[in-house]
Amino acid sequence: MLTKPVLTRQRALLAAASLALGVAAVPAAHAIGSNRTGCVTARPAVAHRAGGVRVVPAPRRLVPCATKTGCFTGETTIAVTKQGTVWLSAADWEWALARSTDDGAHWSAYTVPGPQAYPGCGPSTSALTCDTSESGKYNTVADAFLWADPRTSRVFWSKTYGYAACSSLNYTPDNGHSWQAVTRFACPGGDYEKIAGGPPPAGGAKPTGYPDVLYGCVNGPAPTFVVGPGRVCYSSLDGGTTWSLAGQPLPNPQAPGCLQFQEPQQVGPDGTLYLPLNCASLTSNPAGLVKVALSHDEGTTWSYVAVPTGNVGSSAGLVGGVSLAVDRAGTIYVLWPGADNKPYLAVSRNQGKTWRGPLMVGMPGVLEATPHAQVAALQPGHIAIAYYGYPQQGSSARLNGYLTESFNASAANPLFYSAELNDPQHPLYFPVKSGTLPRNDYLGVTIAPDGTPWTGLVQLRSATPDSQGYIQSTGFVARLVG
Repeated sequence: MLTKPVLTRQRALLAAASLALGVAAVPAAHAIGSNRTGCVTARPAVAHRAGGVRVVPAPRRLVPCATKTGCFTGETTIAVTKQGTVWLSAADWEWALARSTDDGAHWSAYTVPGPQAYPGCGPSTSALTCDTSESGKYNTVADAFLWADPRTSRVFWSKTYGYAACSSLNYTPDNGHSWQAVTRFACPGGDYEKIAGGPPPAGGAKPTGYPDVLYGCVNGPAPTFVVGPGRVCYSSLDGGTTWSLAGQPLPNPQAPGCLQFQEPQQVGPDGTLYLPLNCASLTSNPAGLVKVALSHDEGTTWSYVAVPTGNVGSSAGLVGGVSLAVDRAGTIYVLWPGADNKPYLAVSRNQGKTWRGPLMVGMPGVLEATPHAQVAALQPGHIAIAYYGYPQQGSSARLNGYLTESFNASAANPLFYSAELNDPQHPLYFPVKSGTLPRNDYLGVTIAPDGTPWTGLVQLRSATPDSQGYIQSTGFVARLVG
């Protein structure tokens, strides 16, 4: 049965054409009130072609709707289940998730029950000896990553545990009613762990008790997991309960200069596993600045294809910067920041044999900032791109949030809709007087089962630090609606 949000979006579009720590469970959620920002009809999305050429009038009218979670938030990922629940990672120093069941009108900080990597706790300590200072939280648990399997709505939440070279994983098969803890996930390895899943490839091992093969890719211990250059992948054939080493995409002589810090891997409808590669560690790389690693045997072996960057180059940095999505037709979309600080897209319908692009797909007159843009895809041709940025004539110290959507991104001349998500008089980032900013290496974007694009960003709350020297923040969650 479709929920009301599902029907609303579909009708609108049709009308428009720890490791095992002994930490006691705490109450799962507590309400933090309404922080609704609402929908801004006076700031509709701009319709444009690749390259920033505006289309007037816009064939569809899409407007941004944004809300604030009220919880301290750093690097974000976001998931929406078939029941319409919106989950945002992370909240309260990666101690909890933020959850909304009414399109962001109200949010709750949701603490996942059961063993997990808790901020401020060492890998061999008990909850009684956890360092609950902000410094203790900042320097232990990191890289919380949230993903909902689009085929099943099973929600997975992982976290790297400091320098323990291991991560913890918790997942819920029933929209948060119950959780399963996996205290050793993607081990050995640590930092920048990502999760994805999809059907098994032809001839591959078949999962049992769950329809999809799951993959966790992480920085591997070669020579040490933080500096790499290793990137290793683990797989699960039982829905996430147990994991085994699948293969190592990096380092590889076919991908020279490609860094181990990578954005999420993705799985195509035929079971092909894709990993986007940032190979711009040098200003020029004869092997190509952007690549895609492909595996047709569940990560055991890999091949590599170059993505054409043309004259636009790449400004992807040490941590991530190249994002990839696959739609249900098997079309792959690769996104990266050009040397001119604008987001560029390349599209392939044949697993990288041929490409269309690079296409500048950002909002006209806007430059991209870090953390770099991310892309999501669902139905054929339907993509969403989220990014921080600022007007070309503005200051790079004052960042806004942007969301770009296309319903025909795989077409020869696709149309894009881009919207500024926040009031530019109240930017998400702005100059601060002093203090430590939230850790923010990446951002989250997804397309909900009902077709609504969502993104989770970070908004600073003050230019001055709190009593412990940290700049407080809130989760800023936005979507485009018809």
